[in-house]
Amino acid sequence: MREDEDCRKIVLAGAEGCRIVYCEGCQVAEVELGAISVRLELTALYNLQTVLGHAVIKLSVLKAIKVSPGFQYDQLNLE
Repeated sequence: MREDEDCRKIVLAGAEGCRIVYCEGCQVAEVELGAISVRLELTALYNLQTVLGHAVIKLSVLKAIKVSPGFQYDQLNLE
C-alpha cells in the first residue's frame, strides 16, 4: 500500500483487536489482527470471507455433534 495523496482509507468493520480498512486509492483491504496486519487484493478478501464462513459453519456442526451424539455429519454436504 503506498502512503501518498492517492490513499483514502475507510474502516469497513471492526471489533476489539480486529478491523478491516480499505484504501480506495490502492484498492487494497488491510486486515488487522492485533499487532499483525495483512494487505489483501479484493479477490483475496472475498475468498477469505468464503473460507471463514465455511469454517464457522463446520465449527457449529461440530458443536452440534457434541450436543446430539446421533447427529449424522456425513449426510451434510458442506463443500
